[in-house]
Parts: sequence; C-alpha cells; structure tokens
Amino acid sequence: MKRAEDISILITDKNFQKLLPGWAGFTEEEKAEVYREYELTAKDIEILQQLWLGLDFHPSELSSEIIESALDETIWKVAERNNVTTRKIGFQKVYEQFSKIAAILIIPILLYTTYFQFFKTDASEPVGSQQIITVNSQPGTISNLTLPDGSKVYLNAESTISYPNFFIGEKREVSISGEAYFEVVKNREMPMEISSGNVKLKVYGTSFNVNAYQDEESAKITLVEGSVSLSSSLGRFNGKEEFFIEPGQTVTFYSNSKKLEVENKDIFLYTAWKDGLLVFKNTSFESVLKLLSRRFNIDIELVSKNLASIPMDATFRDENINEILRLLSLGTSFKYYYGPQHKLPDGTFEKSRIYIENK
Repeated sequence: MKRAEDISILITDKNFQKLLPGWAGFTEEEKAEVYREYELTAKDIEILQQLWLGLDFHPSELSSEIIESALDETIWKVAERNNVTTRKIGFQKVYEQFSKIAAILIIPILLYTTYFQFFKTDASEPVGSQQIITVNSQPGTISNLTLPDGSKVYLNAESTISYPNFFIGEKREVSISGEAYFEVVKNREMPMEISSGNVKLKVYGTSFNVNAYQDEESAKITLVEGSVSLSSSLGRFNGKEEFFIEPGQTVTFYSNSKKLEVENKDIFLYTAWKDGLLVFKNTSFESVLKLLSRRFNIDIELVSKNLASIPMDATFRDENINEILRLLSLGTSFKYYYGPQHKLPDGTFEKSRIYIENK
C-alpha cells in the first residue's frame, strides 16, 4: 500500500470487505497472509477496521453508469460552450483544452461521490442498521481489538465481548464475560457503560482491568488511571447508587454476599497477563492452577485438596505448562502426571488432563 488514499480505496474491494468483520478471530498466520497479499501493516488494518465499523460503508446509491453519463454530458456542454474558440486553434490545442476540462471535472465528481459514500450521513440517522459484534477469545489465547470509537481492548482466554458496529445516543454500551483490559477513549458527553452479569461500570476515559468470569463468585476491577464508577442491580453501596474507584485500587464485588472489598495492591499483579506474563504473589495454589488451565487450555485436577491453600510466588513469561509445574514443585511437595486422552465421536481428542497430588 502507498498511503492513506490507497488504503481507503482498498475498502471498496468486495473481497477485502469480507475480511474485516472477522479480523479479530484470525490466527497470526492468517493475518500475516493478508498483510503480504495486500501489502498492509497492522496499523493499516486498524485504520480500515475503524472506517468499516464506524461508518458502516456501503455502495453508492448512484450507479457507475449514471455517474459516467453525467460526466460525459457535462464535459461536452463545456466543450460546446468553448466551440468558437476551439475552431480557431488546431486539433492539438482542442485536445489539450479538452483534457484540462476533463481533469478539472473528474476530480470534484470523484471527491463528491466519495464524500457521500463515506461521510455524508444525517447526525440523527446513521447509515445502515446498528448491529452487535461478538468476539470470543478462545482457550489458551489472548486477543486484542479496537472498538468503533478507537478504544483498545485486550481479551483474555475464554472471554467474550459484545459491542455495536457504531455508537449512538448518550452512552457507548459494551458487555463482557471473562477478563478484559480496556484503554477507553475519553468522551464525557458519551461515557462507556460496560456490563458483566450483575455488575455495571461507567467509564469516561481511562485504563482498567475487569475480571468477571461466570464461574467465579466475584468480579474484580482494577483501575490504572482515569475515572470508573461501579454499580450493581443487586443493590446500593453504602446507600449510594455508584461506587467510584480511585486509580491504583482493586475492587472486588461478591455477588452472593453483596460485599465490596477495596485493596491497594500492586496493580501489575492484575494487568500483567495482557503482556503475556503470569505473575503470582501470595496466590493460592488452587487459584494458580485455575489460571494455568485457562492459559494453556488444559484441564488440571487437584487430587490432594490439602495443597489448595498453599501460597505461591512466581513470575513466568515464555515457559510451557510442564516447565511451570516443574519449577513450582521445587518449592512445594507435589507431583503431577497426565491422564489418558480419549477419542471423541467426531474423531478429535478431548483436552489434555493433568492430575496433581502429594509426593
């Protein structure tokens, strides 16, 4: 690709249009193939996604035949108006004059049709219908995406996010299940509202992490910077509809007891996952195994329950599951082994299973 004008033209390619809606679900190999085929960079794709999702691109209502007919008619009318002058000059002069007129007319017409295709919409009536986009981050993977307003989201393994293809009205509504790290574009006129189960967050422009897996008894929100308020359909917090979280705080809300717990721990513990790190600090062995299970898409069964509450302190980046368990076992008396994998009716095999017990 050359530059912005070439990149924006690419969005009119029908084959390329089919790639944009499902881009977040592409593997790295599939993305690399698209980069090579269309000579694009990751930044180019980001620009095209924002254009596609934010403006809901659709073909012009005027056909190419109508545009070409109008162009021909206009050019010949101008040429006829200058007929007296052109008769006095040679054929070469006529051709040069005609070329200049055509060039002058073509550029405004192209700009005019492009403007209506991409930008001309009634502020109260967006082009096209609003549609909900859902992105799933598969077990063992971390995904990242950009929302229509430019906000960035990192989606942890076994997590789901849903959002409209463009934001309208007084708020930007998003729903998640699982864990996600947000870098929200500031817009006080249209705050972002993120819902997850019984919890709702109102965001004005900030960076924060939310951990709200459905199989967990609590939702945990860590605010890095900015402003976030927490509310719940289950009731008030100390008589107030909203609880405002301060930067550096981690708030845990327990749905069953409706209890709210506020901590001021190192926020790196709750956000390092987006950078590919696993950080454990005084973390129970049971919680460690649950995180490893999601990270590596493997079932881990703790056979010896007396190991569950043992605290763990460790940091891992590129180690595989075998290396992590081996290193953890050096400081804790446990052994692990793999169970047999059974073949499923569809011909595939079930997930690997690891059993952990006392030595």
